[in-house]
Amino acid sequence: MGNDFNLRESRNNLVAKDNRLIQNSRMSLGLLENKAVLYLISKIQPDDKPGKVYVFNCKEFQALLNWNAEASYQNVKIMLQNLGDKSIWIDGEIQGRKKDILVRWFDIVHLDPGNGDIEISFHQDMLPFLIELNKHLESDGSYFTSYRLQNVTLMKHHYSPRIYELLKSYQYNNRKWTFENGTGSEFDLQRRIADTVLDKKTRDAIPQIPEGWANWAVFKRNILDPAVEEINKYTDIKVAYEGKKEDIHHRKTRAVRTIEFYMVGKTEPEQRETDQIIDAEYTVIEDEHNYHQMSIEELFFQAHEKSLEEERAERELFETAKRDAQTSKSKHQVLFAELNDDRQANLDEKKVNQLYNIAIKGRVAGNVPRTSWELFATDLVIYYYDKIVATPEDTKTTLYKRLLDCVKNDYDNQVYELLEQYRR
Repeated sequence: MGNDFNLRESRNNLVAKDNRLIQNSRMSLGLLENKAVLYLISKIQPDDKPGKVYVFNCKEFQALLNWNAEASYQNVKIMLQNLGDKSIWIDGEIQGRKKDILVRWFDIVHLDPGNGDIEISFHQDMLPFLIELNKHLESDGSYFTSYRLQNVTLMKHHYSPRIYELLKSYQYNNRKWTFENGTGSEFDLQRRIADTVLDKKTRDAIPQIPEGWANWAVFKRNILDPAVEEINKYTDIKVAYEGKKEDIHHRKTRAVRTIEFYMVGKTEPEQRETDQIIDAEYTVIEDEHNYHQMSIEELFFQAHEKSLEEERAERELFETAKRDAQTSKSKHQVLFAELNDDRQANLDEKKVNQLYNIAIKGRVAGNVPRTSWELFATDLVIYYYDKIVATPEDTKTTLYKRLLDCVKNDYDNQVYELLEQYRR
């Protein structure tokens, strides 16, 4: 096979999965690993039989995944070995009985160091979720989801492909779908998309939900918003969502406990615009991967630039984790998260408390705040202060504590409304 490949043809191949593999599996793959698996699945044809060996080239593999052009043959070997060593649990049925099914990705992985060709075959327990899907639909009603590979290969956010596949699997005959948020149930979106680790005793896949996700502002900013942006940019569907302070049965709650997603397929003009964006980005990728034989000088400085990029990415990941941990510990999580937005200087808990005090004292004394953040804090407090005064209740707590409770939990979603006002 050698280095001959058609990148446009390959990226338009279909990825097709049984919905149980999307909705019920507990997997833990990195972004690049996930893209690699989807690329390999895209090689499957509808009528393929078990045991078929799929052959493709290392260079196509790297280009389609938008893996850096200098990624080595050795790195491809390491990735495929890691994937081959991983297994996932799928909720399914065998002979009419519900089973937890442990499946692995591959039976065979062969690489040719001479021409870069790769040969793989899928594990026999994985195949029912990947081949003859139309027959499964007709025989036992097992629905499946399919989409073009290029819908996900340009995504850069870790959770975008996961959330896209999940929504796509429900979008088949729904215009909206509701998940729980932070409840820990099987319907909880956080559990559905989180990375997992195997419990050493039970060997169950345990979701590792970051502490910061308990704060709606953090989960919205760091996970949902980037994923929705990439889904709307690269895929065949448009989505929007709304966090609701109610449970799955529409009973009022203090925190956001459900997320309602709205989904529709793109119109033909919208899809043409999406395809143009993808084509433009892949033109750049193809140019990068058709590189000439580089000199020692070019290789040296390219490697250094890559090292600097990795260092910046690691630093950003560390800072995000640190900020999320601080937010989780904060007494005033909503305001703390908003004041520590990436565009602002980091503020410690002491500074956040000072802003609360400025707002409250300013409201009582009629003082005019000096900064935009003091204005924001004052506006937030004024809203809840006026509401509390207008609706007196018999309570053992003080007005001050009631006010702090309202501002901290933001029961009426005033934080987002005020932020929108300031942005305008």
